[in-house]
Amino acid sequence: MKQSPEQREIEENLKPGAFSADGFLGTDTRSLADIIRDDQALVLSLGLTHQAIARQLSALTALGLPSLGAPVPSGDHLEVVVTDYRGFIPCPFRDYVREEKRLTVCRDRRTGETIRWTDLNVHMIAAHGFYEGRGSPFRVEPAAVQAMLNIQPDPENAEP
Repeated sequence: MKQSPEQREIEENLKPGAFSADGFLGTDTRSLADIIRDDQALVLSLGLTHQAIARQLSALTALGLPSLGAPVPSGDHLEVVVTDYRGFIPCPFRDYVREEKRLTVCRDRRTGETIRWTDLNVHMIAAHGFYEGRGSPFRVEPAAVQAMLNIQPDPENAEP
């Protein structure tokens, strides 16, 4: 399928460059449309929505924000640390959204496993269904988020 000029520009924005030194595609060789389509299928198979995942990530960022840099407990086994890097980063999807440069790390104290995301990740997940490409330093894996945060499937979104 032929890409529109706007789609080509978005894919260029997702590569290493002006928006991000590392870019958002990582080592993924799939097209942007394929990345989004594959993640959409995965999220649906988990019985979730992009918005449900983004809400959970955003809530944990909000929990850790008042204690910038210090671990904050969440539930009986998670801890959250939010780090602020000052400044803003624009969304590469050209929707005129700018997010603060903040990193949230959530660690499972029982297993030592961590997941991490930025404020821009949360926006791109909710608004564009984009979790970044495989091999990207900030790729958010939907299944890992569901497992660690114990996000329950929504019966209305579960696949038959």
